[in-house]
Amino acid sequence: MNIAAGILAVIVAALLQLAVMPAFSIFGVHPNLIIVLLIAWMATRGPQEALVMIPVAGFAVGLLDSQPLGLAMLALAPLTLMTNVRELRLVESDLLPAVVLTVVATLVYETVILLSLAVRGERPEWVESILDVLVPAAIVNALVLLPVFGLIRLGSLDLRRQRAF
Repeated sequence: MNIAAGILAVIVAALLQLAVMPAFSIFGVHPNLIIVLLIAWMATRGPQEALVMIPVAGFAVGLLDSQPLGLAMLALAPLTLMTNVRELRLVESDLLPAVVLTVVATLVYETVILLSLAVRGERPEWVESILDVLVPAAIVNALVLLPVFGLIRLGSLDLRRQRAF
Protein backbone atom coordinates (compact mmCIF):
# COMPACT_ATOMS: atom_id res chain seq x y z
CA MET A 1 0.00 0.00 0.00
CA ASN A 2 1.11 3.53 -0.55
CA ILE A 3 -0.02 7.10 -0.04
CA ALA A 4 -2.51 6.94 -2.93
CA ALA A 5 -4.20 3.96 -1.29
CA GLY A 6 -4.23 5.86 1.99
CA ILE A 7 -5.84 8.91 0.44
CA LEU A 8 -8.45 6.72 -1.21
CA ALA A 9 -9.07 5.00 2.14
CA VAL A 10 -9.50 8.39 3.84
CA ILE A 11 -12.04 9.53 1.24
CA VAL A 12 -14.00 6.27 1.55
CA ALA A 13 -13.84 6.52 5.36
CA ALA A 14 -15.10 10.12 5.24
CA LEU A 15 -18.02 9.09 3.04
CA LEU A 16 -18.82 6.14 5.30
CA GLN A 17 -18.48 8.33 8.38
CA LEU A 18 -21.04 10.79 7.15
CA ALA A 19 -23.40 8.51 5.22
CA VAL A 20 -23.42 5.17 7.03
CA MET A 21 -22.14 5.66 10.58
CA PRO A 22 -25.12 7.73 11.80
CA ALA A 23 -27.16 4.53 11.51
CA PHE A 24 -24.82 2.68 13.90
CA SER A 25 -24.55 3.53 17.55
CA ILE A 26 -22.38 1.82 20.15
CA PHE A 27 -22.74 2.98 23.76
CA GLY A 28 -24.82 5.86 22.42
CA VAL A 29 -22.08 7.28 20.17
CA HIS A 30 -20.97 6.79 16.59
CA PRO A 31 -17.45 5.54 15.85
CA ASN A 32 -15.15 8.06 14.21
CA LEU A 33 -13.72 6.12 11.28
CA ILE A 34 -11.41 8.95 10.29
CA ILE A 35 -9.56 8.96 13.61
CA VAL A 36 -9.44 5.18 13.72
CA LEU A 37 -8.11 4.93 10.17
CA LEU A 38 -5.48 7.63 10.65
CA ILE A 39 -4.17 6.13 13.89
CA ALA A 40 -4.13 2.59 12.48
CA TRP A 41 -2.37 3.79 9.35
CA MET A 42 0.14 5.78 11.41
CA ALA A 43 0.87 2.77 13.63
CA THR A 44 1.36 0.33 10.78
CA ARG A 45 2.68 2.43 7.90
CA GLY A 46 4.59 5.20 9.65
CA PRO A 47 4.36 8.94 10.10
CA GLN A 48 5.33 10.01 6.57
CA GLU A 49 2.15 8.65 5.00
CA ALA A 50 0.01 9.76 7.95
CA LEU A 51 1.25 13.34 7.66
CA VAL A 52 -0.10 13.45 4.12
CA MET A 53 -3.37 11.75 5.03
CA ILE A 54 -4.28 13.93 8.04
CA PRO A 55 -4.87 17.16 6.06
CA VAL A 56 -6.67 15.22 3.32
CA ALA A 57 -8.96 13.69 5.95
CA GLY A 58 -9.66 17.07 7.54
CA PHE A 59 -10.43 18.60 4.17
CA ALA A 60 -12.68 15.70 3.11
CA VAL A 61 -14.66 15.75 6.35
CA GLY A 62 -14.83 19.54 6.22
CA LEU A 63 -16.34 19.46 2.73
CA LEU A 64 -18.83 16.70 3.50
CA ASP A 65 -19.89 17.55 7.05
CA SER A 66 -22.29 20.26 8.15
CA GLN A 67 -19.74 21.81 10.51
CA PRO A 68 -17.83 24.98 9.62
CA LEU A 69 -15.20 24.39 6.95
CA GLY A 70 -11.83 23.90 8.57
CA LEU A 71 -13.14 22.68 11.91
CA ALA A 72 -12.34 19.04 11.14
CA MET A 73 -8.87 20.08 9.94
CA LEU A 74 -8.36 21.97 13.20
CA ALA A 75 -9.65 19.04 15.27
CA LEU A 76 -7.37 16.56 13.45
CA ALA A 77 -4.30 18.83 13.60
CA PRO A 78 -3.05 17.45 16.97
CA LEU A 79 -2.66 14.07 15.27
CA THR A 80 0.39 15.47 13.51
CA LEU A 81 2.05 15.85 16.91
CA MET A 82 1.31 12.19 17.68
CA THR A 83 2.94 10.77 14.56
CA ASN A 84 6.34 10.21 16.17
CA VAL A 85 5.07 8.05 19.02
CA ARG A 86 5.66 4.94 16.90
CA GLU A 87 9.37 5.69 16.65
CA LEU A 88 9.75 6.00 20.44
CA ARG A 89 9.22 2.21 20.74
CA LEU A 90 8.02 2.42 24.34
CA VAL A 91 6.67 -1.12 23.97
CA GLU A 92 7.33 -3.88 21.44
CA SER A 93 3.82 -3.87 20.03
CA ASP A 94 2.44 -1.27 17.66
CA LEU A 95 -1.11 -2.02 18.81
CA LEU A 96 -0.93 -0.77 22.41
CA PRO A 97 0.36 2.70 21.50
CA ALA A 98 -2.26 2.83 18.74
CA VAL A 99 -5.04 2.13 21.23
CA VAL A 100 -3.73 4.81 23.60
CA LEU A 101 -3.35 7.29 20.74
CA THR A 102 -6.88 6.54 19.58
CA VAL A 103 -8.25 7.36 23.02
CA VAL A 104 -6.19 10.56 23.26
CA ALA A 105 -6.97 11.63 19.69
CA THR A 106 -10.69 11.06 20.23
CA LEU A 107 -10.68 13.11 23.42
CA VAL A 108 -8.80 15.93 21.70
CA TYR A 109 -11.02 15.83 18.59
CA GLU A 110 -14.27 15.92 20.57
CA THR A 111 -12.93 18.63 22.89
CA VAL A 112 -12.07 20.83 19.91
CA ILE A 113 -15.60 20.33 18.58
CA LEU A 114 -17.05 21.30 21.98
CA LEU A 115 -14.77 24.33 22.22
CA SER A 116 -15.91 25.45 18.78
CA LEU A 117 -19.50 25.31 19.99
CA ALA A 118 -18.57 27.50 22.96
CA VAL A 119 -16.74 29.96 20.71
CA ARG A 120 -19.78 30.19 18.41
CA GLY A 121 -21.94 31.26 21.36
CA GLU A 122 -23.61 27.99 22.22
CA ARG A 123 -23.42 26.64 25.74
CA PRO A 124 -22.42 22.98 25.75
CA GLU A 125 -23.01 21.06 28.95
CA TRP A 126 -19.40 20.20 29.74
CA VAL A 127 -19.86 17.51 32.39
CA GLU A 128 -22.63 15.75 30.49
CA SER A 129 -20.65 15.99 27.25
CA ILE A 130 -17.60 14.45 28.86
CA LEU A 131 -19.56 11.61 30.43
CA ASP A 132 -22.01 10.99 27.58
CA VAL A 133 -19.89 11.73 24.51
CA LEU A 134 -16.14 11.99 25.09
CA VAL A 135 -15.54 8.91 27.24
CA PRO A 136 -17.88 6.55 25.31
CA ALA A 137 -16.49 7.82 21.99
CA ALA A 138 -12.93 7.11 23.12
CA ILE A 139 -13.90 3.57 24.18
CA VAL A 140 -15.82 2.88 20.96
CA ASN A 141 -13.02 4.18 18.75
CA ALA A 142 -10.49 2.04 20.64
CA LEU A 143 -12.67 -1.01 20.03
CA VAL A 144 -13.18 -0.21 16.35
CA LEU A 145 -9.43 0.30 15.99
CA LEU A 146 -8.73 -3.39 16.57
CA PRO A 147 -10.19 -4.79 13.32
CA VAL A 148 -9.08 -1.75 11.29
CA PHE A 149 -5.54 -2.09 12.62
CA GLY A 150 -5.55 -5.78 11.70
CA LEU A 151 -6.79 -5.11 8.17
CA ILE A 152 -4.24 -2.39 7.50
CA ARG A 153 -1.46 -4.49 8.98
CA LEU A 154 -2.50 -7.45 6.85
CA GLY A 155 -2.60 -5.24 3.76
CA SER A 156 0.83 -3.84 4.61
CA LEU A 157 2.61 -7.18 4.88
CA ASP A 158 4.88 -8.07 2.04
CA LEU A 159 4.37 -11.81 1.94
CA ARG A 160 7.09 -12.32 -0.67
CA ARG A 161 9.81 -11.13 1.71
CA GLN A 162 8.80 -13.30 4.63
CA ARG A 163 10.55 -16.56 5.22
CA ALA A 164 8.52 -19.72 5.12
CA PHE A 165 9.86 -20.87 8.51
